[in-house]
Amino acid sequence: MSMNQTTESWDAEGSVAPNPGERLALVVSHDSSARGVISRACQQAGFQPINCLGVREAVSMAGEVGVEVCCLECPDPEAIDLPGYLQDLRMAMPESVPILLVTSARAVPQHESLYTQGVTEVFSPDRLERLTQYLRARDAERSGPRGQYVYGKRVLLVEDSRTVAHVVRKTLTEQGLTVDWVSCGEDALEHVARNRYDLMITDLVLEGAISGMALVEQLRRDGYGDFTLPILAMTGFDDPARRRELFRLGVNDYVTKPVIEDELLIRTRNLIIAHRLATRVEAQRARLNLMEVTDALTGLYNRRMLFSMGAKYIAMARRTETPFSLLLLEIDDLAEINAQYGYDAGDEVMRLSSTAMREGARASDLAARMGDTCLALALPHCSVVDAEGVAIRCRKAIEALYPFGMKLAVRFGISTLSAEGAQSFDDLVGLALASLGPSRRSAAFA
Repeated sequence: MSMNQTTESWDAEGSVAPNPGERLALVVSHDSSARGVISRACQQAGFQPINCLGVREAVSMAGEVGVEVCCLECPDPEAIDLPGYLQDLRMAMPESVPILLVTSARAVPQHESLYTQGVTEVFSPDRLERLTQYLRARDAERSGPRGQYVYGKRVLLVEDSRTVAHVVRKTLTEQGLTVDWVSCGEDALEHVARNRYDLMITDLVLEGAISGMALVEQLRRDGYGDFTLPILAMTGFDDPARRRELFRLGVNDYVTKPVIEDELLIRTRNLIIAHRLATRVEAQRARLNLMEVTDALTGLYNRRMLFSMGAKYIAMARRTETPFSLLLLEIDDLAEINAQYGYDAGDEVMRLSSTAMREGARASDLAARMGDTCLALALPHCSVVDAEGVAIRCRKAIEALYPFGMKLAVRFGISTLSAEGAQSFDDLVGLALASLGPSRRSAAFA
């Protein structure tokens, strides 16, 4: 079996035909050894190489089969008519197909003009692992929105041209995106209000009273920030003044018409990935902020948050002339449970008691852990009489738990903001602690 048959490449003579659906790479070189090395680099990236002895054969092959990349080996660019070869290759293949030049690294600086003549990237024959990495990354970009975290994401397309909308929707849905299409700015505002989108793509010239630029301005003014709703604009203008205006209004990126499929996909993917990362960062920041004010064991707010919010509740109560009360619940049995069953058991009792207290409280009450065995409820718009009703409900809910077969003993203390008594939240805490009274268990053993 020949080397080329072993590697399943396709020579110009057609010894092995490509399988349908395979990603094809043209490998063009007069040197059989160089062709073999480049072919292996392509295969490692998942591309089926088509070996050609020269540019003429490569042009013929490009016209017969669909290729996704062309690798041209050229030891000395000055020794041949490389610009002419590049022009022939570029005319024979779609514009989206990259032409990768494999040549001596020291020759690259001498031929920077080759980039303007059709070369996409230059690789050294001594480091073809870079070629493999490049091809793998390109394949992930084209067929891997799943791997690039955009598969299944939702896009709103605002375009009044049915033809353009069809092309854009087809391009994006083929990559696994869900696309909703509207033709005017008014409908776009309604869709954004009702649905959550990972990206909006809008033409700047739209039918109806709201232009694309007015739509962007309205959304940003309504609080949809850059990464709350990233926006990709489509425009037929590409002058510097228009670009500055687009970015000033809040567009994240733009593509010019007629839209190039690969450019649209890449810019769409980049914006959706950036949106996802920004969402993750915001969620992590929210979690960190919550950890700063939350008790890790019970999930209730911690003492710091209780005192911070308590001061605000008092200010609000004074301003609105409404009552405000504080309820403290002391669990007397934690020391005995810890001694008999261990500290993990005591932690579980505190978690259960916290849940029971929240179920007995009102939705407007702030629940917190005051200390090791003390829970607290800040009760806005609650008089001392109403606070006693909340306290009894919470105590009954906790005493009904019977953890480890034990009935819990729960004491409560209440204090209320008044003109004659407590004037600050510290005062309320002191009065509530004083009203707790002695432990029932300690009194029983006295």
